[in-house]
Amino acid sequence: MITTLGKTRYAHIVTSVPGPESLRYFDQDQKYISPGIQTIATLSKLTIEKGEGCILQDADGNRFIDFFAGVGVASLGYNHPAYVKAVQEQVASVHVGSFTSKYRAELSQLLSTIAVGDLRRTQYYSSGAEAVEAALRLAKSYTGKTEFIGFWEGFHGKTMGVLGLLGDTFKHGLGPLPDGTYATPYANCRHCVFNRTFPECDFDCVSFLKKKIRYETLNNIAAIVVEPIQGTAGNVVPPPGYLRQLRMVADAIGALLIADEMIT
Repeated sequence: MITTLGKTRYAHIVTSVPGPESLRYFDQDQKYISPGIQTIATLSKLTIEKGEGCILQDADGNRFIDFFAGVGVASLGYNHPAYVKAVQEQVASVHVGSFTSKYRAELSQLLSTIAVGDLRRTQYYSSGAEAVEAALRLAKSYTGKTEFIGFWEGFHGKTMGVLGLLGDTFKHGLGPLPDGTYATPYANCRHCVFNRTFPECDFDCVSFLKKKIRYETLNNIAAIVVEPIQGTAGNVVPPPGYLRQLRMVADAIGALLIADEMIT
């Protein structure tokens, strides 16, 4: 729902979807844009002109409720006045640079006070894949080890450094992948690959992970990389205690546990 100047507007369709204007710009875009655009965009063929709240409006005037939330990053909705004001003020001052800024210093301090446990330091990146690649480098540097374990149906980006962690067909044909990456079943209790039920299974998936480390790896694991809730796989929520089990496995082999969080 959009509320603007006292008027309330809802999702509303006025043309076929996609409409002629959306298709015109989409076809133009496809002539010059490289492959790799997200499937929701290529299937819908929408050309978005503006948004407000949870509503997106296309070039034909059709309005949609955006349950996609900009791939999970538009938690404030679109055109939030406080966000727009902050961005406008910053752009009018200085918009790029590596130097310290007042707002970065204040944000980093705020994050250190509200983060869980003893997390006190923050680094900022422009994408999730970039952040995961930095985490992999950190794990190698800290542990002195070189191998990584991801999970079936996991997603951590599309850059070469993280492709080996993808438990998906997206990486087919893109090899050779980085050496020393392995994938193991996630705790997806709705579709358990071991045909067990929780809690009677006693975390069979974790027991399998231990066997994989023993029999398939060089026992040189720098990190286990996991989504606390798997997003691309369909918002898969693991059973209670699963992350603690992974933490114990990581501790036992001297590895880090990297939580690639977005939904949580």
